[in-house]
Amino acid sequence: MASQSNRSSGVRRLIISEILIVILLLLSLAAFKFLSDQKPTVQQREIAASRLNVNVFVSEQVDFQELLTGFGTARADREVIVAAQVSGEIVEIHPQLKIGQSFEAGRVVNPADGPSTVRDADLLLKIDARDLQQKVDQATNSIGEATDEISRLRVQKTNLARQLAKAKSVLLTLQEELDRARTAEGRQVGTRSELNRALLEVQRYEDNLIQLENQVASLPLQISSAEKRLSSSRADRQRAQNDLARTDVYPPFDGVLSEVFVERGRFVRAGDQLVKLTDPSVVEIPVALAFEDYLQLQEILQTGVTPRVRLAENETAESRWNGTLVRASPEADSRSRTVEVFVEVKNSVDAAPLLPGTFVYSQIEGRVYSNQMLIPREAVVDGAVYVVDDSNIARRRKVQVGRRFQSLVMVTDGVQEGDQLVLTNLDIVQDGKEVVIQSTSDSAKELAAIRAPLIRLLSPEL
Repeated sequence: MASQSNRSSGVRRLIISEILIVILLLLSLAAFKFLSDQKPTVQQREIAASRLNVNVFVSEQVDFQELLTGFGTARADREVIVAAQVSGEIVEIHPQLKIGQSFEAGRVVNPADGPSTVRDADLLLKIDARDLQQKVDQATNSIGEATDEISRLRVQKTNLARQLAKAKSVLLTLQEELDRARTAEGRQVGTRSELNRALLEVQRYEDNLIQLENQVASLPLQISSAEKRLSSSRADRQRAQNDLARTDVYPPFDGVLSEVFVERGRFVRAGDQLVKLTDPSVVEIPVALAFEDYLQLQEILQTGVTPRVRLAENETAESRWNGTLVRASPEADSRSRTVEVFVEVKNSVDAAPLLPGTFVYSQIEGRVYSNQMLIPREAVVDGAVYVVDDSNIARRRKVQVGRRFQSLVMVTDGVQEGDQLVLTNLDIVQDGKEVVIQSTSDSAKELAAIRAPLIRLLSPEL
């Protein structure tokens, strides 16, 4: 009885559960139907075609010049270290012998309304000249002694010539006497002693004549030796005078002191550095260029044109100095594969001088291109561009491109002046796609966006 009662209770619970499930399902269906009835009716409309927003570049023919760029360090065209040419103590220096002080060399001044005058050079310093003055005096004394000796020998030569002539005359007379004595003895009217006396007299004058002849013959050698001593003494005096003049140190050209190595009282030897003098009026900058750029410059130089150069502190700064290309190295650097060219800047032209030692960025004027079509490189996709026509439809067009200049490329065929070239959304634009132009740009704007452009537009409006 108990087991039958438990089975009846389980059946009832099952039936009740099924009834509840059915009720929940009916309620859910009713709620869905209610919500579905509340949904508004969907109205069908025709989908409008989408349009792309693009930026375009307006093509135009321009004249431009290529700029060959490089870096270099400015250096003075004239710079010299003045060294001592003689040894000695520095006994005097200029009161303003300091770095940055200007000094002038001697020159002839030719005023427009007056006679020419000589301007003395500024004295930098003076070296003790007493020892050198003594050498000059000694050489002068030696010159005097040699001159006197030559004069004495020439007078002696004249006197000996007279004595020699007189001795020859006397010897001739004595020889006549000797001949008469021999004749008298042969006739036995003269004595042997008279003949011997005449013979001795002739022999004595012959010896005297030989001595005089020897003296006369030696005088040219003595005069020549004295003349050589005179020449040597004159050379010694000239050297001493030159060294004496070098004790006063003057600037070799107009310039500014950039270094001073000495002070008063210091002993210097020949070759010791005294001061460093720099002429800042003309500055030279060696610039290393690629070999292709060098060849381009050679073509320009062969036409007789001297390329101008613009210089600045860095790539983005405005040009501050102007120079000219004056020469180029005859050989290339095998390691860097560059060729060095030299730019000259005259500081008297620009307002701010270019100081030696300044690191500068240079732009050298290169080849000129006339009536060329320049477009942005980004507008070219797979050898073609998209041109927006009058109906704002993008049309694909093949182009022929030439030389590239940073973000710009020169087009030789396929683009006409005034074409609007698509610059943006090039990954999804298609031929025949309608577009909406958001903004336009041109060559001037594209160049202005480049940090350091390598070309310069030559159009009059620029």
